Amino acid sequence: MKKSNRQLAIKQIITNHDIATQEELLHYLKQEGVEATQATISRDIKEMHLVKTTSSNGNVKYTIFQNNRMSNEEKLQSTLGDVVIRLTQVQFTNVLMTIPGNAHVVAALLDAIDFPEMVGTVGGNDTCLIISKDEEDAKKMHEYLKRWVEA
Repeated sequence: MKKSNRQLAIKQIITNHDIATQEELLHYLKQEGVEATQATISRDIKEMHLVKTTSSNGNVKYTIFQNNRMSNEEKLQSTLGDVVIRLTQVQFTNVLMTIPGNAHVVAALLDAIDFPEMVGTVGGNDTCLIISKDEEDAKKMHEYLKRWVEA
């Protein structure tokens, strides 16, 4: 199956069902006759800008990130204010604690902006690690992020 058709199927599935995990998504895709691996689905999720949000019943589900009219920096600033619980600088790193299911979104936005004070990010479920080359750069990142986290 072509990627565009698979991604269209994914969009239809997450629109019609509250999908919380890649395994659930794979299950629904299989029901639709779409064979895909977990790695393929993971790439599709990233390419399609799917994020986890809270459904009306309080559970987590995949949705399509809708802030496409905003710049990456505006998306980052908005997202930081909405999902970050805590920001801590530890030597040459910054650690962002987020609402579960959002750290990878913050990491992707940071990577897309490509800050010169940042070497890279690691985004998990609720923890985003921002790595700088030295403490001075980490402090600059901390000061930038703090404006949006505490706002």
